[in-house]
Amino acid sequence: MSGWRTYARPVEGADRITARAETDELLIEADKVVRSTDPYLAGHFPGVTLYPAVFLLDGIRQAVGSELRHAPALAAHLGPGGPGEDWLELGTLGSARVLRPMLEGDELRLLIRVSAGGPGVLRAALDCRRGDGVQVAKMTVELVRGGNP
Repeated sequence: MSGWRTYARPVEGADRITARAETDELLIEADKVVRSTDPYLAGHFPGVTLYPAVFLLDGIRQAVGSELRHAPALAAHLGPGGPGEDWLELGTLGSARVLRPMLEGDELRLLIRVSAGGPGVLRAALDCRRGDGVQVAKMTVELVRGGNP
């Protein structure tokens, strides 16, 4: 069929997301269980299921986009939206440190603190911990309003 394209299903960045707005920040908690049945992990590292850090970046993007409605001032800081106005894109990666491997069965908790950055930019700081409380990664990124998903 000429002209038809197939796309992979998007990575599901979180299994559960909650958020609360504070004075000038949005605080998000997102949970993700690392599962070998995730089609993106099959064969990633033969013999071991290892969660790639780039999936954390997309988890930040997805979580902030889905919960931005709780912080109207931050949404307004991004500038005018249109169709798909909650669609965010990664702007700048400020820093990223993976401190421990994220393996099959690990229950990850993504704690994301979102604040206003420069004009049209949100700053998101991630503290990612396993279910036992051990920090496995930390990142800071800038998010910008994207086009239609």
